[in-house]
Amino acid sequence: MRVLFVVVPGVGHLYPLVPLAWAFRAAGHDVLVAVAEHADRAAASGLTVVDPAPGLDLMAAMGQALRENPELAAVVQRPMRDPADWAAHFAAVNRPLVAGAVELARRWRPDLVLFDHACTAGLIAAAAAGAPAVQQILGVFRSRGLHERTAAHLADVWRPLGVTEVAPPVATLEYMPPGMMTGEPEGRFTRFVPYTGGGVLPDWLRRRPDRPRVAVTLGTIAPQRQGIGQLAPLVAAAAEVDAEFVLALGHLDPAPLGPLPPNVRAAGWVPLDPLLATCAAVVHHGGASTMLTAITHGVPQLVILAPGDTIRPLMGEALRRSGAGLVAGPAEVDAALIRRLLTDEGLRAATGRVRAENLALPTPADTVAWLEDLLVRQGTVDGSHAVLH
Repeated sequence: MRVLFVVVPGVGHLYPLVPLAWAFRAAGHDVLVAVAEHADRAAASGLTVVDPAPGLDLMAAMGQALRENPELAAVVQRPMRDPADWAAHFAAVNRPLVAGAVELARRWRPDLVLFDHACTAGLIAAAAAGAPAVQQILGVFRSRGLHERTAAHLADVWRPLGVTEVAPPVATLEYMPPGMMTGEPEGRFTRFVPYTGGGVLPDWLRRRPDRPRVAVTLGTIAPQRQGIGQLAPLVAAAAEVDAEFVLALGHLDPAPLGPLPPNVRAAGWVPLDPLLATCAAVVHHGGASTMLTAITHGVPQLVILAPGDTIRPLMGEALRRSGAGLVAGPAEVDAALIRRLLTDEGLRAATGRVRAENLALPTPADTVAWLEDLLVRQGTVDGSHAVLH
């Protein structure tokens, strides 16, 4: 089969899809990834990539959309409970992607399109190509009604392109373990396998730490919105804790945090997967990919929710409800909270339970076989197009 992955611009959306893309490739299928802004990162994973919106600066485009549309500005100021209520926001994210994704799908003619939960453009591209679409959900929310409402906001883009109808996905893959979720499942639970980019590991990361190691990361999008000053209380508290702290902040300059205590290392960019394999805890912004990578390694988590963050409280609530982590505002982080993160046996036991749940779920290879069988049974492809196991 020809399998097209369509992803919104964002490393946290792209990287979690790489293991499944490679599982399709290893099963003998042709795979193509469509992602704007981060085509180079996708290509670095060894996959073939097309940029559907060359030159796109999504943060700038969203800023302009917010300035020009008071209704959209009002939407993003409300805490996200039901993603469908944020359809105007997701439409603004997808608007620059639709035309390029549709053109690519018609030209490449995929047998299957996979898209991440934020990428209605992938669903529209599947409709343009007459191909079935499968959704991948990374977070703890449900998408019911989201794509229908988002597509309605975008009808002025896709209808002139000759797309007459946008059908719902034929299946949904859920990556958050069942114990982290509430309500009725929307699809098939699938094991999360971390991919956080390749790289040469530094010497210090290859050695076992002399004391507990705590990773600190804010992802790639949150710092652009809230800055890294939110970590200042954490850095100050770290000086009072007998642990090693690794600031994995990528290209961000740690200077706004002031002089770092001796037990705090500014590591720049480090692949999160091998880093967390050496850690006793992780402090992060509440991103789904970071949370799932920590779950994979059985590492207790502290989510710092920045003031005004209207998206990630939903993730923080799910983590706290599971018992596998703590949630706090920046000013609430002190030495006592960090010590609890490192020593609370209840946190560690709950983390172990959620980790075991994830490990018991079908692997990417299992999921490829299941999707092959599903498409054959639905008559979407015949056995000659699917590599059957």
